[in-house]
Amino acid sequence: MEFIRSIRKRHQTQRQADIQKQAEEIITVEDFDDSLFIAYNGTPFVPIENEWTTKEIIQQLSMLRKNYVNAKMKQNGFGQITAVV
Repeated sequence: MEFIRSIRKRHQTQRQADIQKQAEEIITVEDFDDSLFIAYNGTPFVPIENEWTTKEIIQQLSMLRKNYVNAKMKQNGFGQITAVV
């Protein structure tokens, strides 16, 4: 039983890392019509306000990427992650 749990945990960890990498590649900051946006697959989605600091932009990116990873993990039958990789 422990062997199976170990394999499942390793698979879950690897899958989470793969999805996290995918999230970083598809959820990005893009320039569109002279404004910055958080984009999904290059499509402007969330406008970045002029008064946002770099830290606030990073927090928004992290939150959206974490939500993406959690949703994908759930779709694959795994639980939510506890921390962003």
